[in-house]
Amino acid sequence: MKRVLLAGITFAAIAVGPVLAADMPRKAPMMAPAPVFSWTGCYIGGHGGGAWSRQDVNVNPTGVGNQAPSPLTLTASGGVVGGQVGCNVQLGRVVIGGEGDWSSTHLNSSATAPNLFFNGLPVGSGGISVTSNTEWLASVRIRMGFAVVPTVLAYVTAGPAWQHTNYTALDAFQGGCPNCATASFSSNNPGLAVGGGVEWAPMSNGILLRAEYLFYDLPGGTHPLNVSGTNTFAQSDLKVSVARAGVSFKF
Repeated sequence: MKRVLLAGITFAAIAVGPVLAADMPRKAPMMAPAPVFSWTGCYIGGHGGGAWSRQDVNVNPTGVGNQAPSPLTLTASGGVVGGQVGCNVQLGRVVIGGEGDWSSTHLNSSATAPNLFFNGLPVGSGGISVTSNTEWLASVRIRMGFAVVPTVLAYVTAGPAWQHTNYTALDAFQGGCPNCATASFSSNNPGLAVGGGVEWAPMSNGILLRAEYLFYDLPGGTHPLNVSGTNTFAQSDLKVSVARAGVSFKF
């Protein structure tokens, strides 16, 4: 009798066990961790924003009988639009890279001054006028940044820069033209660009959004006016501030 009872209990356990096991809660499968965004790679994109420029110029007399020096300041503001391309390497939370960019702009400026005798008194006729137009800016810069969080990069940047600016100058002596001298030339002097910004990968993919500021310091020069070289037109450094936003696509 005991053997029959033991056999029945064993049979019931074997039959019911799988059913109970099927009703027990199961652990969810382990999920793979989400990949951490990396700034390593190359990118290409575009930007737009605003620019402000300032430059001191001077018509300097060098011959006897010419008017007194006439210092002027050229200031301008306008939009910028262009493109950028670069590459980054991420080492821990530090990001090092290089970038080249080109921006079209139209920073037009003009200024005038009266003729003055060497004692500072006005001549009473004639005058000086100067115009400038900066048409584009370009730079090749190193970028060094820090990933504040995996998808937000704060960076500083610096490198050589170039520009193209057209100038005209008119120096009208006593009585005005044709008793006058003119100059018309272009400047492409290389200089320096420095700045910084913040870049963001909002969807942790290849789309990068940025906001940045760049300051350009571009050397001036001296040019003769066409009056037997007795007067010269001198430019100080052209200083340009640019605030812009951009989007890039990392590949």
